[in-house]
Amino acid sequence: MTPIGTCRVYRPDPRSIGIGEQWGCASASVVLEPAVVVSLLGEVDASNVGRLAGYLERHVAIAAALVVDTTAVEFFGTPAMATLHGVDRCCAALGVGWRLVPGPAVRRVLRVCATTDLPHAETVRLALVELGVVTDTLAAPDSVVVG
Repeated sequence: MTPIGTCRVYRPDPRSIGIGEQWGCASASVVLEPAVVVSLLGEVDASNVGRLAGYLERHVAIAAALVVDTTAVEFFGTPAMATLHGVDRCCAALGVGWRLVPGPAVRRVLRVCATTDLPHAETVRLALVELGVVTDTLAAPDSVVVG
């Protein structure tokens, strides 16, 4: 099915790329090689989902491949599902391959919302292999977290 919706595609400020951010009880860090891997931590809810969306959109704009790692997310509110669908639309519009690596909190929301159409992988390592960024599963990092 072709994603429906809008996607803001713009050239992000280079100073905002590759830098971790914190928004209340949630934070994000990013590694840019071998693919853009955004690792989320903490609680993603209505109070910070807008800033998360902007963060992900900036990194989609520069990515050849994107992995969103949510294994360290403790709470994932249903408003954040719209952000993941937005990432899916933007990646489709730009031709960027991406994978979601869901942790327990995100899996719970995916199940409750009956969302099965988002591309996902069990680990960051498998996501990088599926995206063709690395060919050897032993060469890919299992989890990428930047402090």
